[in-house]
Amino acid sequence: MKGFKMYKEIKQLKELGFSKSRTAKQLGINRETVSRYWNMSVDEFEDNLCSINRTQLLDEYKEIIINWLGQYPTMTAAQVCDWLEEHYKEKFKERTVSRYVKELRTQYNLLKTNHPREYEAVEDLPMGQQLQVDFGEKHMKTPNGSYVKVRFAAFVLANSRYKWGVFQTRPFTTVDLVNACKSCFTFYGGIPSELVFDQDSIVTVSENNGDIIHTFDFEKFRQEFDFRVYLCRKADPESKGKIESVVKFIKGNFVENRIFIDEDILNRSFLDWLERTGNGKLHSTTKKIPSDVFKEERDYLRNLPNEINNNTQIFRNVRKDNTILFNSNRYSVPIGTYGKHSEVLVESDGTTLIIKDIFGDAIICEHSISTGKGLLIKNTSHGRDRESSINELQKSLDELLVFKATSFLQEIRKTKSRYSRDQFGLLKNLTSTYGVDKVVEAIVYCSENRLYSANYIKDYLGKPAEPEAKNIIPLSNNKYHITTEKRDIAVYAKAGER
Repeated sequence: MKGFKMYKEIKQLKELGFSKSRTAKQLGINRETVSRYWNMSVDEFEDNLCSINRTQLLDEYKEIIINWLGQYPTMTAAQVCDWLEEHYKEKFKERTVSRYVKELRTQYNLLKTNHPREYEAVEDLPMGQQLQVDFGEKHMKTPNGSYVKVRFAAFVLANSRYKWGVFQTRPFTTVDLVNACKSCFTFYGGIPSELVFDQDSIVTVSENNGDIIHTFDFEKFRQEFDFRVYLCRKADPESKGKIESVVKFIKGNFVENRIFIDEDILNRSFLDWLERTGNGKLHSTTKKIPSDVFKEERDYLRNLPNEINNNTQIFRNVRKDNTILFNSNRYSVPIGTYGKHSEVLVESDGTTLIIKDIFGDAIICEHSISTGKGLLIKNTSHGRDRESSINELQKSLDELLVFKATSFLQEIRKTKSRYSRDQFGLLKNLTSTYGVDKVVEAIVYCSENRLYSANYIKDYLGKPAEPEAKNIIPLSNNKYHITTEKRDIAVYAKAGER
């Protein structure tokens, strides 16, 4: 007896006063089953039923999963989840698949081969700063049962964890690495400030006591694309632990147990895997989806060398301060654009930057492209119109003071331009407290003494009144003087003998 009918009958017998044992006997089920549903609410039962249904759906692939686990002892539950989506277009939660795989391993004694490694946590670097690069290789089975060694270059942006890579069967040369880096930059749509490598012979000729000598082709590429290189020791998690984890992830989740047909198919499948799993699923450390974070980080990448010289269209996020990033500079957009457009289309012909809405239908603004770095290029019309509001405040205050403070207000505007609004506000408050005549009197006094500040007006109006004259005793009148009695020294000597 299964499902809601059993749950309902258990609840009915409970309401009639049946005990758990009597209920189990009455329904012909195990007492533990009765105990499980005895205090379960309807919502809890529905959640439990959904979990059972998902598990039952996985049962349709039970034999396939058992075959995978038996054939590939290193297979992880995450890879099982990915393969179900890749081969059968079925999407399951990794937690559900993990529990199911764990039960199958226990039930059928399918032990997993695992080689865990520990890493030390390090702080995340700023967006666009670092790209970590490393190589991996693994033997893959071919359709005829033989094995072929495939090599791959893996890339990951240190902040967003956005990944890319390329596979080939021959060993990587310097030219292969340069081409891979260029393809990676094209995939990302920009260049980071720094690349991290192992001390590999295709990157460096010699360390030269700290003065790194790169291979000719790589140094030419580095100068052309203008980035720094950081070389670290192999198996150095503090320097490049992120890319080592990516290499391990690619080997275990993508390459492991996959059949090799040819390089093109492998690379196309890898791009699909990146979109589906590598960049499309929640990162276990950051708890963010790399593809979502990359939408922001791509604005921090520098443009490709030929991108700014040719007609090009790219997308940029509008930042909270109503600017966009382009070629390491910030370009302003009109106030309010951030609230209307989260993303804009940017067109460049090498000299002019045209910013449009996401569909390219309406031009938001234009800028001349700056050749500098780290600059804010801002149109004066893109800021708030502060001057007009100050003018209105000054005009209204001058009217309130019957136009007897015009020059004083103008001097405040000139000498304290940054704080004009605060100064005018204080004067208005003083007028409400002391009246127009008193404030005008204070302004006349301060103007004559060249004291141009509302705080001087405040001090003048708040000074204490002169004290009233009081009767003072004249020192020349002897009748107010007191004469003390003088005693002989013998009196004190006699008192000391007691």
